[in-house]
Amino acid sequence: MKTSPKLAVLAAVSAAAIALTGCAPSAAQEANDGTKTKKIAVLLYSQSFEFMVALGQGVKDKAKELGVEVTVLDAKGDSSTQISQIQDQLAQGVDGIVLSPNNSAELVPGVQMIHDAGKTVTTVDSVIPGDIADAAVAFDNEKAGKLGAEALAKLMGEKGTVLEYQGAKGAYHAILRGKGFNDGIKQFPGIKVIGRDAQWTADNALSLTVDNFTADSSINGLFSHNDEMVRGIVSGLSQINKDAPVGAANHIPLVGVDGTPLALDRIRNGVQDATMDQNPFEMGALALQAQVDLLDGKQVPKMQLTDTKLITKENVDDPTLWGNIFKD
Repeated sequence: MKTSPKLAVLAAVSAAAIALTGCAPSAAQEANDGTKTKKIAVLLYSQSFEFMVALGQGVKDKAKELGVEVTVLDAKGDSSTQISQIQDQLAQGVDGIVLSPNNSAELVPGVQMIHDAGKTVTTVDSVIPGDIADAAVAFDNEKAGKLGAEALAKLMGEKGTVLEYQGAKGAYHAILRGKGFNDGIKQFPGIKVIGRDAQWTADNALSLTVDNFTADSSINGLFSHNDEMVRGIVSGLSQINKDAPVGAANHIPLVGVDGTPLALDRIRNGVQDATMDQNPFEMGALALQAQVDLLDGKQVPKMQLTDTKLITKENVDDPTLWGNIFKD
């Protein structure tokens, strides 16, 4: 394949930059010599909801344990803001970056920018296409979907119709949770699934609840890709008088994912049957540990998945659940 003159120039510039980077001691090496505290930027796509606030707290708690300095920034759900934050933190001489991508594809240039600066990056919660981050920490979304399917099928008596409230189409979490759920539900041939893109929001979930129950009266099970959408589902069920509590003969089983404080309260109050635990404190701590290990020159797994478990009324008061810790 031919190389254009422009690409040849860019390649030469990049090679020179890499050569210069190799000549100077890295910030991580200086830190290992005891002359400098590691500085790590933690770029979260949004702290407007509890899960990401808890993830940030998990990072901060781990930073105290490891003796590193962290700067936690909120992109408020905007990819261009995250790109700007990456540029700013690199300009300030940060040693490494922990990144929770707002949009995986849109943050590819940001990761490339980090690497061009000779730095390492660990992604958390979501991933970057092409496996280009140095390390990643994520949730076992597929397992959560599968366990959720199995729990819901039992609550439905292994027959009927499930309305599946999906996260945004094409989103990392939505793809894997949906795959796990549908693989799990295939074990029960008496159940069919209606999948609807609810874009992760309670408002969309509310309207989908009303519209789909109006169109199909056979729906007798509900699965939500996150617990935030459950707020809208519950409101929608109330509007159409199908909000019978858990235990009632006409109750419609409802299972979510995340294990948020509100979800745990709904389970206690007989509004929601179950959810899947996703521990953000653990994810934040693992991501920071991975980034520090990278700076120390240690081998780090390309991907670490945090585990999940089903939360029901039997274990909802478990003090180790992140939803209970966060409330306290």
